[in-house]
Amino acid sequence: MFPPRALRIPASLLLAATLAFPAPVGAQTVVDGSTLGIAEVLEFPDRSAEVPILIPVPAGLTPRTLSTTVQLPVDLDRGHLEAWSGDLLLARIDLRPDVESERVTIPLDRGRVRNDVLDLTLRTVLHSQGEACPDWTDRSLELRDSEVDYAGQPEAPRVLADFVPPVLERIEIYLPDEPTHAESEAAAQLAILGSTRFGRTGLEVEVLPASGPRAPTASPFTRRAEIREADESRIDLTDDAVPTVVVTGDSASLGRQMRSVTSDLWSLAVTGSATLDSPLPAPRALMTEATLNELGQGSRSARSVGSVSASFGLDQTSLGTVTGDVALDLVGTYSPPPSDRSGLIVVTAGQTVLDSWTADQSGAFDRTLTVPAGALNRYTDITVSLQTAGAGAACGVLQPLSLIIDGSSRVRLSEPASPAPAGFGSLPQALLPRLQVATGSGSLEDTARAVSILSRLQALSVTPLLPEWVDVETLVDGDVPGLLVTSGYAPDDLDLPLTLTGGRTLEVIGARDGQPATLRFYEDVDFASMQVVQDGDRALLVASSSSGSGELDRTLEWLDSEPGRWSMLAGNVLFTAPDREPIELSTAEAIDVDAAQEQETDGVRIALVIGLAVTLAGAAIAGLVWAVARRRRVSPGR
Repeated sequence: MFPPRALRIPASLLLAATLAFPAPVGAQTVVDGSTLGIAEVLEFPDRSAEVPILIPVPAGLTPRTLSTTVQLPVDLDRGHLEAWSGDLLLARIDLRPDVESERVTIPLDRGRVRNDVLDLTLRTVLHSQGEACPDWTDRSLELRDSEVDYAGQPEAPRVLADFVPPVLERIEIYLPDEPTHAESEAAAQLAILGSTRFGRTGLEVEVLPASGPRAPTASPFTRRAEIREADESRIDLTDDAVPTVVVTGDSASLGRQMRSVTSDLWSLAVTGSATLDSPLPAPRALMTEATLNELGQGSRSARSVGSVSASFGLDQTSLGTVTGDVALDLVGTYSPPPSDRSGLIVVTAGQTVLDSWTADQSGAFDRTLTVPAGALNRYTDITVSLQTAGAGAACGVLQPLSLIIDGSSRVRLSEPASPAPAGFGSLPQALLPRLQVATGSGSLEDTARAVSILSRLQALSVTPLLPEWVDVETLVDGDVPGLLVTSGYAPDDLDLPLTLTGGRTLEVIGARDGQPATLRFYEDVDFASMQVVQDGDRALLVASSSSGSGELDRTLEWLDSEPGRWSMLAGNVLFTAPDREPIELSTAEAIDVDAAQEQETDGVRIALVIGLAVTLAGAAIAGLVWAVARRRRVSPGR
């Protein structure tokens, strides 16, 4: 149930025209590439490199062209960009080295569309200036600002099976003013299903009151769902101008109805009404070790001249757990360097060098090494590089190098030191496989905030979240990972890293001995926060406020205002004071300093703690403290 974000025609006018008149001859729809799932920047890091692109094709539309801006490396002599669909060459475009960038248009009308997707592969053939092979890793040819021009206009669904389009921009979920746990849980499941498929394209999810007014028109890539707990279980497609389904069911079946939306049952719903029911998926068993083949990554290979790199990803959301140190048993082969050249093999995790050794004439490696937990983010690239040096020749004259990481290479996980060692960087994997969700008031507004948070966390995860709606007492007293959203204070039973007592005393608790640093004020202060709490052997994400919902809503709006803010959150506290930008803080870095380093780092420690007080007071120096705090952070994961 989900759409493209940048239509050149206003969405309301486009839908109104679609409903009132048949699509005119020559009608077109232009969709921004990011809405279609195309990366904002496509990189071609080698002389000959290729990037596959899947272009969704909604009903009623026919792809015509892909327009994109080519940004060229400075030392390019000549080259061209090829576009292929399967084994069919769609275009070969010459690249002009005398310009920094240029807009190019690739025809798609002959592309092959299967299952509502056009399979496109872009390939570069580049020649550099001079004889040496350049290293284009950090300044490669790039494609930016892509968009697809379609002929026609999107068709409205006529049966349930067609309700979910291949492109989705927005989901509107309508609930009663006081939703039940079953209704809230079903809404969260729908948002998670949407984010699982469309979260990386900037899908908007909004929870709205069913009793309120609804806009008569919307983007053609908007879908609406009204959810009600009732005795009868069924899903009905309405005849509203904006495609809408009404989902009803009792407390036991409502969630199962919603989960069926993305099951094979849904594709068989060739009428406007049906009852769907599929069992709750079993959480995946906790993995402790697996090969790359078992992880679905298989063997990784690369071929280049002078140096060559192959990589695979460690995705903790795919592993379904938070991990400590990771042991890697790397097995692979490579091209032995010629007798007049030396070779070096280097293994890195992100920017951390794990190991290196001389490349000998065996052409094979079988190496065990450790990725320390501190080098792991939510997603970490493990790269094996073969670098050669010695006698040179013109670029392309030397025999290309090949490097293969075999799929039998094994990944072995260990227990983490704490439930959420990286704070926000441990989410959502610290909430897998199942989590409990509670809201302080049980209101529609708190439900909407919880659903929004879950949908954004799901966009970061390969593995679906499985939320269970419970009351606050059940969540606080239990041992299941969870999310608590309240527009008031968090329960006293939870030991938050950052707390306000009496309206005037702020306590910041680190990790070493649990002793707080305190800030006392001479007037009442207000703030909202999102905090990652390590409660026993589980992680909790707590969103709360000392002054009502205003600052909490502003925090969520700030997170949504720029792409990537959720994925870049660092530390374990996001702190928002009135009239101030939210601040990310690691309380461990703020007050936990090794004794040997106390004198050296005392200035930074004091700056971080005082920064909280200054922020609350609204002083201008808060910006400086923000900069100091950010310089101390480890780069966040995906």
